[in-house]
Amino acid sequence: MERNSKLMRGERKLEIQSAPDALKFLWEQGFFSSKRGFVDIKNEIEKLSCFPTDSAIHHALKDADFLTRHGVKGNFLYAQASSSKVHRTNDILPQKLEATLLKQFGEEISDLKLVYGRSGTCTAFMLRKILEKLLFLSFAKQGHSDKLKIGNEFIGLSAMLDLAQSTKVNGTPFLMPKTAKEIAGIKFLGDTSAHNPLVNVEMETIVPSMPFIITAYDELSKQL
Repeated sequence: MERNSKLMRGERKLEIQSAPDALKFLWEQGFFSSKRGFVDIKNEIEKLSCFPTDSAIHHALKDADFLTRHGVKGNFLYAQASSSKVHRTNDILPQKLEATLLKQFGEEISDLKLVYGRSGTCTAFMLRKILEKLLFLSFAKQGHSDKLKIGNEFIGLSAMLDLAQSTKVNGTPFLMPKTAKEIAGIKFLGDTSAHNPLVNVEMETIVPSMPFIITAYDELSKQL
């Protein structure tokens, strides 16, 4: 029998109820960025306090379209799929967070759902755009929009992230320092997608950062 486990990533609650749930969670965390054997996978699932049968794990691995299988029967290894096969879903953001953002970010969320899993380059651009817009709106809502300018010019995203760590509302910064540090990568990927004509961004480089990106969105949304 499988047991339920509730895990916290920032403000995001993840319920691990089955082998498919566990595999999806491990994939999102980048566990399958290198090839993994069955024993390693089972051990990692059990660390989540989820205990499916071997048969259930085998079936889940077979059905996981975000994984590819390598090797021969009895000694299969599993790794995350190429970007063209990455699992496509409309559940990119937790429902509560999406509902909070929908009024002011309806078009951006719609565009993100359109490209997520289809194009890493477009996904990185949209994630960066939402982050930057969230920073602008949250600072404006709290009466700190003047801090986002030097003279008549708006500061860059890196400076905005630094400012979000040092500017507090009721003793709490717009972004916790650890959150700001962890999401620095999406700025780089977003800049790459927009300004580097020689490189495409792959979904595999984005997926491991999604829990941190979601946490950043959630922290900033509290200031809207």
